[in-house]
Amino acid sequence: MKPVFYCCLLVALITVSCRDNTRRANNTKLKTDSIKNAFANPDTSKSVGDTTITSLNRKMTTEQLLSMVGGLKKEVEEKLSTASKTEADEIYDAYLKANKILVGKIIVSEIRLLDKFYEEDDQIQLRVKKLGALLKKYDLDYDEIGEGIVEIKTKNDFYNNIFRNYVSDDYKEYIAVRSEENKVSYVADAALLISFERIGERIIVWEKLLSKYPRSKLRNKIRDQYQSYQSDYLFGLDNTSTIEFQGSEKAFINTENIDEFNRFMAKYPSSPTNRLIKIFLKNFKDEKIRNLIDSEQQKL
Repeated sequence: MKPVFYCCLLVALITVSCRDNTRRANNTKLKTDSIKNAFANPDTSKSVGDTTITSLNRKMTTEQLLSMVGGLKKEVEEKLSTASKTEADEIYDAYLKANKILVGKIIVSEIRLLDKFYEEDDQIQLRVKKLGALLKKYDLDYDEIGEGIVEIKTKNDFYNNIFRNYVSDDYKEYIAVRSEENKVSYVADAALLISFERIGERIIVWEKLLSKYPRSKLRNKIRDQYQSYQSDYLFGLDNTSTIEFQGSEKAFINTENIDEFNRFMAKYPSSPTNRLIKIFLKNFKDEKIRNLIDSEQQKL
């Protein structure tokens, strides 16, 4: 088995199959077998790829896209049953990319309905309910982001349920943490939806992952998430900012945030994040404070 090769091929085939194209394909039947063959037999990439491109290089309906979601999930589960941990890691990386492409295409396919998601028209709500039931069959759900924006997402435990018994320890922990965090919405309407204390605790979780698996292939993803939480913890977002009158001499940090910073530093005295907190407390009025924090994060 050549995990890197066939997983890259899988992503390529999904990208091609989902590409909008004004040309009609002669064969209107979805050729999922071609993708399965490519997955199982990477060395036949040229002939399989050509066949797949010919048969799938067209715009697809929501039902067809969902069929591909289900078909790929089944194929991944079958491959995992005989894969090594390293191979399972590769499959996860490729499958995550492929599934995001498919879900993105489903969003595009249903964008008109999603734009009307909150309208009270009976017919629209009937369609919303019908699509919701269909999505549920494939472990997908509506994602109510805020400001009237609704998208479609995989359920929070989607990848954890598939991969937890097959991947390497670093992947297993990473996927489990993402699954747990995705149980609750994090942001909407430019505002944080969880407390700063909970963000602080998330920082520690990702800090430990970064320390525990310094040579993980996921290191960059772990580091990015870690730094993102640090930034949100220090600055907040537009509608949940930690600083009042930011950019003026009257600027001050909200009392509850100062209390939270003190709690964090007392509970985790050896955390590298404490250095960022101290820099922030000392320089929050500086117009270049974000640059200061960004620069310091690169040293952690």
